[in-house]
Amino acid sequence: MNKYKVLEEWGAGAFGVTYLVEESGGGRKFAVKKVECMDEREGNLTLEEAMSLLELQHPHICQYKEFFMVWDNKISSLFFCLVMDYCDGGNLERMVQENRQQGTIINEKIIQRFLGQIIDALNYIHKKSISHRNLKPSNVLWKRDGDFFLISDFLPQTLATDEMKMKIRVDPERKIFMAPESQELLYSDKSDIWSVGCMVLDMMTTSMKTDTQITGILENVKGDPLCLQRTLEEIQDKVGYSEELYQLLPWMLKIHPKERPSTSDLLREPYVLKCLALIGSPLSGLKKTLPPGVLEECNDSSIDNIIEIMKSYTEFEDAQLLALKHLNNYDPDRDGLLDIGDTIQLVSLAMRTHKDSFKIQCEGGRVLHSLISQALEKDDNEENLSREDLVLTLVEAARGYPQREELIAVILSVMMMISVSEAAAETLRRSGFLWDLVRVLERSLESRDMCQSCCALIWSLAMTENQTEARCLNNAVSVICDLLKKYPADGGLVESTCTSLWILGMKELAACRVLVPVTGISGLSLIKELYRLHADDPEIVENLCLLLSEMAQYGSARPELLLQHIDQLMSDIKERYDSLEEITTLADAVLTRLNS
Repeated sequence: MNKYKVLEEWGAGAFGVTYLVEESGGGRKFAVKKVECMDEREGNLTLEEAMSLLELQHPHICQYKEFFMVWDNKISSLFFCLVMDYCDGGNLERMVQENRQQGTIINEKIIQRFLGQIIDALNYIHKKSISHRNLKPSNVLWKRDGDFFLISDFLPQTLATDEMKMKIRVDPERKIFMAPESQELLYSDKSDIWSVGCMVLDMMTTSMKTDTQITGILENVKGDPLCLQRTLEEIQDKVGYSEELYQLLPWMLKIHPKERPSTSDLLREPYVLKCLALIGSPLSGLKKTLPPGVLEECNDSSIDNIIEIMKSYTEFEDAQLLALKHLNNYDPDRDGLLDIGDTIQLVSLAMRTHKDSFKIQCEGGRVLHSLISQALEKDDNEENLSREDLVLTLVEAARGYPQREELIAVILSVMMMISVSEAAAETLRRSGFLWDLVRVLERSLESRDMCQSCCALIWSLAMTENQTEARCLNNAVSVICDLLKKYPADGGLVESTCTSLWILGMKELAACRVLVPVTGISGLSLIKELYRLHADDPEIVENLCLLLSEMAQYGSARPELLLQHIDQLMSDIKERYDSLEEITTLADAVLTRLNS
């Protein structure tokens, strides 16, 4: 918490206390939730499970920034901290309370927008095998402008199944909106559907039920289907709403999970498709049609008009794809200068809006490569390179198409260019992309160029020590060693991989995996073989010495192993490079560390 300044404390919830914080030095505001853990094991399990939340990129899901553990000396307790984007527009709970206090009806269009946005978001997370487990009105953020809803405050399974917390600390609001099975610590995607159904029922009763009355109804429907039927009949008599909504709700509120719909079931329901169409979701199956003449205008337009078309027709895939193709043929000498920052923002928006279009991801990636190359040629490029929306767009594109090598190659190339900006590199680290990078490397051992790009990025992203990255070190070291075995004679690739191992070797766990791998031969034998092949290349030898220096630092448990492999090797290096002070100094440092 040291890098955040606490501005407000919002009180204790079921599983922790939430704070409004600001980055030190007057930076961005975030919401931080502190959750007390029973012990270190629970904290580590929660941290490991929560890592998947960093990958979530959806317009109706509140973005997570990072997770970390802190120890509170005052009460001698361990806390798991979740850092989320801050939304100052309020939440669904406030909106419902305002209408209930005034006795006003919530318009069905608002309910439809709510259903469309939340089901779109749940479909996204459920496809990734993630459940929310904590859906309730106070965890659905609300922006009044356009009735825009976002789900926040996910609950990792480790905490959701903590029986003591559930029995003692769960707040009344969460119990009301919990599915019947969730009260027995059983969760599934269908538990989220129940919670959404309860929130819709809550919204439908603002003009006719008090807080106490709706609380009683939401508790009773968990065991009595007739209670729901009577309530819906009463709403229909006094308020209205469409017949389709009355037919949908009993299905969402089936007491037994097997009878309740999944998100994929709901996507086949006509009423839900109407809700999705209302918010312009691609899940509705309706593709927006461009006004006549726009594509022809795009074909014949100047580059300035192309930019205007991108701004005017954001949601139209055809217009965005054609505009991106024009940008890929853009020539500054022929077409005039572009505002690079503005264009990067537009291309990023097109890729995020049409994330299901592989063609747009490819065209957009190539445009970004060209724009970033131009930005690097200018003196004032930090702002363009470090844009958070750019970095997260690249991450989402890579995660959306992990098997499409042509796209991944472009994305990694752009990431390498922007990682010269520390701010961009930090955003990449926070996104957890190091995990993705190791998986890409593991799949791409047959592609020499892809491997080199991965190693260069690993060097950038593994520079900072944190708990998030530490958990993928085992696999990273193993894959990089496999790469060295596959390309031992490729000097350029060996230099790049050794640099990556050196950075990883600064972390004790990774260093131990090189010294004593889980499977296969010791990394030290591999280093000796690499030296035999590249003994005449001073740059590679220097990198090998740097790597061995880190190994020696963590070799106290197996000094005989290190000495056996390194002693003669260092002597040979010192003799061969006696005129290069940098290398002989490194060799002496290795031996000094071993002997100490």
